[in-house]
Amino acid sequence: MRISLVQPNFRQGGKTFSGYWLPHSIACVYTFVEEKNPDYFDVNRVIFRREAVAVASESMRNDGMVLFSCYMWNWEYNLELSKRIKEINPDAIIVFGGPQVSEFRLEEQQEEFYWVDSWIVSEGELSFEKLTNELRETGTIQKTYDATRLMDLDIPSPYTNGFFDQIIQDNPDIKWSTTLETNRGCPFKCSFCDWGSLTYSKIKKFPVPKVYQEIEWLGQNKIEYIFVADANFGVFPDRDSEIVDVMLDVQAKYDYPKVFNANWHKNSRQNVIPIVKKLTSNGMNRGMTLSVQSMDTDVLKAIERKNMDMSHLKDMFELIEAEGLGTYTELILPLPLETPDSWRKGLAEVLDIGQHNSIEIWFHQILENAQSNLPEHKQEHEFETVELAGYVSGDKEHDDDNILERTEVVIGTKTMPYDDFIDSWMYATMIINLHCGGWTQLLARYSHQSGTRQYREFYDYLFESLYVDQGPVGDLWRKVVSIIKDYTTGKPSPYSGHTLLWYLNRLLHEDWEATQTFIKETFKDLPEELLEAQCDFMYSPEKLGDYNYSKTYNSNWFAYLKGHRGQVTQGETKISFEHQHSETLDDHLERLYFRRRFGYGKYNIT
Repeated sequence: MRISLVQPNFRQGGKTFSGYWLPHSIACVYTFVEEKNPDYFDVNRVIFRREAVAVASESMRNDGMVLFSCYMWNWEYNLELSKRIKEINPDAIIVFGGPQVSEFRLEEQQEEFYWVDSWIVSEGELSFEKLTNELRETGTIQKTYDATRLMDLDIPSPYTNGFFDQIIQDNPDIKWSTTLETNRGCPFKCSFCDWGSLTYSKIKKFPVPKVYQEIEWLGQNKIEYIFVADANFGVFPDRDSEIVDVMLDVQAKYDYPKVFNANWHKNSRQNVIPIVKKLTSNGMNRGMTLSVQSMDTDVLKAIERKNMDMSHLKDMFELIEAEGLGTYTELILPLPLETPDSWRKGLAEVLDIGQHNSIEIWFHQILENAQSNLPEHKQEHEFETVELAGYVSGDKEHDDDNILERTEVVIGTKTMPYDDFIDSWMYATMIINLHCGGWTQLLARYSHQSGTRQYREFYDYLFESLYVDQGPVGDLWRKVVSIIKDYTTGKPSPYSGHTLLWYLNRLLHEDWEATQTFIKETFKDLPEELLEAQCDFMYSPEKLGDYNYSKTYNSNWFAYLKGHRGQVTQGETKISFEHQHSETLDDHLERLYFRRRFGYGKYNIT
């Protein structure tokens, strides 16, 4: 039977890597079945990026089956392409699988998307094998193939069996990214995540020799970016450390892969730190995440994130920093039971533990198979949601049809109605741009340590000042507020959540003098020399490039910036800043945005 496989992934953008992702998921499913039925299928097409629907569907006019792997970044495209295929080729068997196939709403999906012949829920290998066997033996298939977990992971690899060889050969100019699995399963069931919610179960390991062979293949084939798709990489510290050792050996041999990233184990980060340190030593990774999602214990209980030990978070952060590793902290807004007060308190606590450089704020996205998508869960917490077009972007370079992917996000809850949600989002935007972005970091750290204003008080005051300011900074602030309101009510917007968040950074840089004036006027009660140092630290766009600043002050307030507590003493304080990035403002902001997870934006103050 002639078959095509469709898994168009999103394209990596910006200064990180601009390549495409190999369609690993659908390749795993196909190679598992192909090994047992080697002569049954004849592969016509493997689609890994968006193509014009008319062209792609015509190329599959004579296919007997088209297998689709569906997730949030290709769902709308896959629906349009599959419908078009069915129109021109009614005999083609259309099969949908992947995380976007809902366990909760499957009947609704089947009724709405009537042209899809068969639906595979959860893991695809065994279900697709069953479908293939039934089709071969009886000529018929089922409408639904229920979740069947693969317990023995000694399965063929699409890397080492040659599945991708022709794709890579036919696209020599592409910088490839891909995923690597070393285990499957997740023992947690956080309500916002479709990983544990769907697979809540013991972790199953892939054979170590198989993993090592795949890593060797990745190096040989010059795959640039590796994302380990385990739910908790580092959960097996000895095994996972050895896997990283092999990855480093391969990188030394071939100069590939360039970057290794992972979903790090959430609980025992002391086990993860040595692994990340190894990767950092040769530049393959520049940081690790503290995925707390909320700092409030009631919120964590509400979302069943019981694996977070908040009492040791500060100690863990200090341990990570002591090892010289970059970190970023993730929070989600709005989660059940989160209030405007708990949100602001939580952000202040994130700063207090020492996270001054990279905070990530995510919309509470409703994933298809997450518990948060259950009607009773939405009703209990009074979710107000909106469907946002373009929140997850596709590959616009090859998408002639301009098909926008749509994502349901929460914009209000029982404890955080919409207006409070907007205020909370902007509050976080302020801290990410002005504190982590460097504009007020020296002032806030000094104020906190000296007792002038604690972080919460400092940024509450700044937040109010931004809204009432009648100058250029207040104007641009209200402009961003207006844009986020339009965006979160579904109106067309050139900015998504994160691009909007960093759009403010651009506006601040473009009106550098007005920004500096606003900050000096707002905090004129602070030492004049400190305000001077803060302004020098945020050098103007005209100075972008190699920039050195050094000055000696007559009071020892700088000790506070390093975290020491006590009274301000007389004495000399020398401050030095050194920036070594010869780049335009566009390059600077793009690098800060696209590589924020790898430790960029970290300000080393000596």
